[in-house]
Parts: sequence; structure tokens; C-alpha cells
Amino acid sequence: MTLLQWRYAVVVVVAAVLIGVGLSYWPSFVASSHKHGDTAAQEGPTAEPHEPIAKVTVMDLRRRVIEETLTVYGSTLPAPDESQTLSVPYECRVRRVLVTAGRVVDLGTPLVEVEPSHETKLLLDGAREEQQTAKDQFTLMQQRLEMNLATRQDLLQAEQHLHAATLRRNSLEKRGAGRSQILRAATGGVVSLVHVRQGQIVPPGGSLVEMIDDQHILVRFGVEEEDRRLFQKGQRVRLFPVHGTDTHPMEGDIRVVTQQVNLATRLVEVLAAPGPQDRLLLNEYVRGEIIIASQEGLVVPRSAVLQQEGHLVLYSVQEGHAKRHVFQAGLENREQVEVRGTDLHEGEQIVIVGQNQLQDGMAVDVDVPR
Repeated sequence: MTLLQWRYAVVVVVAAVLIGVGLSYWPSFVASSHKHGDTAAQEGPTAEPHEPIAKVTVMDLRRRVIEETLTVYGSTLPAPDESQTLSVPYECRVRRVLVTAGRVVDLGTPLVEVEPSHETKLLLDGAREEQQTAKDQFTLMQQRLEMNLATRQDLLQAEQHLHAATLRRNSLEKRGAGRSQILRAATGGVVSLVHVRQGQIVPPGGSLVEMIDDQHILVRFGVEEEDRRLFQKGQRVRLFPVHGTDTHPMEGDIRVVTQQVNLATRLVEVLAAPGPQDRLLLNEYVRGEIIIASQEGLVVPRSAVLQQEGHLVLYSVQEGHAKRHVFQAGLENREQVEVRGTDLHEGEQIVIVGQNQLQDGMAVDVDVPR
């Protein structure tokens, strides 16, 4: 082979190799070109993001009467001037206790059975013997006077002694010192206290049982010293039994504001009475709401109010967007707040649910409560 033919063969081989390599890369190149072309076509002009929308519930802002209240707690007790105390005027022994504290009883219901104590029996026996002795002495003085062995003054003294001994005996017997007796309820009511137990010796006049008409049950509240000035006799108060199921309050009034601090609780005691149609249980826990101020204003639920950066904030809805309002609070209670602000007006739609997710100017989807 000549030199020229050899060079020509090398050129042909190199060309074949280059063509093979190019054909192997062509599918990848085409695919890459299509991919980049599709991406560029998809990107095109930049799309604008959707505006966030918050779903909220609103209510119309209205003028209402709002009451500011002070909440206090206490328990019931018998009215001190209305309790009826049962006792006997001689030393007695309790045979049977027939009722328990808290029981409702009718007129004539047996309460407790007592009998004279040993000392009372001795006292009655002594009075009877003294009377008999005085009677014998008086008879003797009459006989001696007829025999001129005594004066009329002696007879008068014997007669006085007999009269005194008879009075002592009759007094003890009329008071029941000579027999067992059952004490009964003089009126209908509630047994507030039972002071005795079976077999107990009770001194003369000692309290056995206390009763109260259920219309004369008071509520005793304890209030802080600085709050005492807010309470006045005759002031209206709402009463809620703490463990009661009825949420409707009892209307009552304040009867007494004491002038001293309880040494045990360090609180000032206030006594309140429920209305004549209401009934409370003895020793029942009661929550009281004292109305200390009342006025008309723009009122919202307390749950609608937010605290942001040290300010009280409400959100309203205007033309489908949220508007932020900074306001000052007026009167307030457990459920409501009076709002005061120059940009708040009656009839505005105030957000009451969903306000935590709002920002000023955010678009909203309003769900009006039915």
C-alpha cells in the first residue's frame, strides 16, 4: 500500500468513529432540548399568588345596657333573729333524738324526748317534802293558836312558808320536772341545729334543737376590706347556688353590712336575703353578683376582644376585608365589655369567631350566625 492510500484509510476510520459517537448522543440531546423547551414554556410570565382569605363569624354592634358586677362567695345560715330554740327550764336527760339537722318538719312533729335528770328528781322530791312539812307546821300552829301556845304572827309565818313551798313544787311540776316529755315543733320549718345526743345531761334552759322557717335563711358573704364601700343595705344582689343546676339567678337584697373584720378569714361579712319566693338549703354554697354600676353603651362579647401589643383590639368587616380597631374598655363583666372608640359605630359587623387569625386588610369569608 502506498503512503497516499494509507492516509486515506486512516481518515475514513476516524470519520466513522466520529459519526458513531454523534449518533449515540443525539437522543439525549433531543430529549434535553425538549425538556428545556417545556420548562421555559411552563415558566412563561410569573403568576401572582392568591390572596389569603379567613373564615369568620360576625355580629352587629349594638347599644345595650351593661352591668358591672362584683362576684363574691359565701354560704347560707339561719337568720339570727328568726331561729326558734327548744329547751326546758330544768336539768334534763335526753332519752331520744327524733330528728336530724336539715330535716323539714311540720307543725307538731316530734323532735326530742327528755326526762328529768337525777338532780331534778331530787329537787322535786325535796320540794314535795318541804311542802308537806310546811303543811304539817301550819296545822300545828293552828292547834297551838287555839291553845294560846302560839301567836297569830307565828301562824302567819307558817302560812307563808307553806305557800312558798307549794309554789316551788307546783312550778317544778308545771314545767314538766316530774315526768318525761316529747318536745314538738311549734311551727313548720327546717331543723337547723341539733345540739344534743342521746343520754346527754342538759342544764336548765340549755338549747336542745333549733328550727328556722325556710323563708328566713340568709347568705353570709365574705368581702375584702377595700370592697366594703361598694355594699349598702338594700342593694340588689343575684344569688346562684354553686352546685345547683338552674342557671336562672335568685334575686335578693343586702340586709346587713358588718362593721368588723372576721378574725379567721380577714374578710368583712355581708348578709343577704333571697326573695320571698326563693328557697335555699342550709349550709349551701352560694355565688353572689353585686351590681355596682350600670349604663348603656356599645357592647361586645368578651371573647371577641384581643390583646395586641398592650392594646385592646377588635376586628370589624368592611367590604369583605378585616379592619382593626384599637379601643378603650368601659364597664365590663364576666361575659361582656363596653367598647369606646372613635372609629366604632352602631351597626358595624364585629368579628366574634376567627379574629385570632386576622390582620388589618385581610380578605374574609363571613359566616353570619343564625
